Amino acid sequence: MPFRLRSVRFRLTFWYVLTLAVILAASGVYWDRSLHRSLVGHMDEKLLLVAENAKAFHLQDHQDRPAPHACRSLETFIRSRNWSQYVQFLSPLGSVSCYTGNLKGFFLPASSEALQGARSGEPYFETIKLSKGQRIRLLSFPLVVDGELLDIIQVGDELDPIDQTLHQNRVLLLWFSPLLLVFLAVAGWFVTGRALSPVLRITSAVRKISAENLSERLPVEPSGDEIAHLQETFNSMLQRLEDSFTKVRQFTGDASHELRTPLAILRGETEVALRFAKDPQEWHRTLESNMEEIDRMGRIIEDLLALAKSEAGEIPLALTEVNLNDLMQDLYLQGKTLGDQKDVAFTLQLLVNQEIILCGDALQLHRMLLNLVSNGVKYTPSGGAVELSLAVEGSMAIIKVVDNGMGIAEEHFPHLFDRFYRVDEARNRDIGGTGLGLSIVQWIARGHGGDVAVSSTPGKGSVFTVSLPLGGPAEQP
Repeated sequence: MPFRLRSVRFRLTFWYVLTLAVILAASGVYWDRSLHRSLVGHMDEKLLLVAENAKAFHLQDHQDRPAPHACRSLETFIRSRNWSQYVQFLSPLGSVSCYTGNLKGFFLPASSEALQGARSGEPYFETIKLSKGQRIRLLSFPLVVDGELLDIIQVGDELDPIDQTLHQNRVLLLWFSPLLLVFLAVAGWFVTGRALSPVLRITSAVRKISAENLSERLPVEPSGDEIAHLQETFNSMLQRLEDSFTKVRQFTGDASHELRTPLAILRGETEVALRFAKDPQEWHRTLESNMEEIDRMGRIIEDLLALAKSEAGEIPLALTEVNLNDLMQDLYLQGKTLGDQKDVAFTLQLLVNQEIILCGDALQLHRMLLNLVSNGVKYTPSGGAVELSLAVEGSMAIIKVVDNGMGIAEEHFPHLFDRFYRVDEARNRDIGGTGLGLSIVQWIARGHGGDVAVSSTPGKGSVFTVSLPLGGPAEQP
């Protein structure tokens, strides 16, 4: 993978290293402070131990001896225990009464805070800096007997060993942290490259897919992780694109075929008329035939525009309260007129005992049901019967168009509502259908929040069932 500042790999590595740097810095400060507190705490415990022992020595031996001898005894007592701390005794007023030999040349200072703490009976720890630059951890420990402050024991120790330990620790952190970050940056660059390699393979594979090879699919990683889900999503998208392209090609071919046939008839009849027609009657018959083909092309184009606009959301439904009883009566009158022309009995069954009000688009509902009624009459032979019925089941209006015509085989059901799909090409062309009526029926039904279903037996007839919610669609389509 090439190095690019804006690449995902670089950004992941950068934020990974930056996060680790912040964590290392914060943890370094935390552990430095923790180590400092721990070391100083251990020193304070040692100073307190020395002060407790010095107190016991003082009570047993110091009061009955003169000061020089008492100081020598104190020196012997401290060194016999291998303690290197500075020890001195102060009077309650702060004057030095005794001290160890390692304090030659200077005394431990007694601050006002230390004297005040000792007088209140509390040990007082502080860090002081001598004139020579030495840093001393100093404990001022009160020696109280029977509630009276006799002396103040001061115990001090140099902080240089602790400072050296902390300095070495900081040097190690300052040296090894950058080296660790460099190592982690290289490791992070390698790991992110490995993690993103499936994305590169996906990118390479997707670039090879075009409209000509939409059947290609990405190999799915067996890991089942996010990359595998991404690959499955891409494959699902490709499948939808392939289906869409297939439908577009099929639609284009079907539309071209449907429009080519009436154009060919128009051309042929016009050429024949131009060559052989001699009297006005022949010209009249030719023009009548041409008008039929022009009407047919007009219906095809009108239906195609209606479907295209509906899918683009350019034909919103004008929702109002529709009286289904009145609508069914209007359809009955139209269906009876169509049936009388073919000697097909047309009946209406209102299986309700009250007026049914539905929220919908009256014009589109009429168009949908008229399509089903006209289809029923078209595909029912002379002497047959078509029945239109209305019922209510719960919150759904159930409208059925039942005929005893030629019927439809079950293998046609999955494609029955596709555009230009024909069960019998020759039969449909003779009848004069455009192959778009059922597509419009399905669009209108689903636009109202319902659906349309079909059941049929070849030679016995078909039943088209439209289910519509009385409350109308949940959302405006």
